[in-house]
Amino acid sequence: MFMEEEKKVVKKEKKIILKNTRDEDVSQKDYFYSKDGKDTAHEKFNLMCGLPVDREELLTVFDKIFKPEDNFLFYKVKDKEVYIVIVPLKYASTVGDSNESMEGDFQKHAISFIAEGSVSVDSMKMKLQKVANTIKIVV
Repeated sequence: MFMEEEKKVVKKEKKIILKNTRDEDVSQKDYFYSKDGKDTAHEKFNLMCGLPVDREELLTVFDKIFKPEDNFLFYKVKDKEVYIVIVPLKYASTVGDSNESMEGDFQKHAISFIAEGSVSVDSMKMKLQKVANTIKIVV
């Protein structure tokens, strides 16, 4: 009985948290290259990329630059002021060569506020607009 409970806890810890800015769960297949239709996000995805941003003022700015219905993901690294925009596969036009990325895999942009201290809404808006201008949306 104890072993079954332990397995459930371990399995729960490995659950990937993928949420859009409306706090809705989204599918891994929309963000990660999939082989044979299986989920392919790295099991430590949330340790590496953090968790969805939950600060309302930052989400408001994000949703003005990226349409909520397009499901761009907005994440914050746990222990740093580093924010990540994760582009859905259907919009990704380029992918990095690291981690054996393949054409059509996911694209991400890290936005760092370390040098600026705490995040201001104005600097967030400016940096997100810069990221939006570099993304070539493929429909």
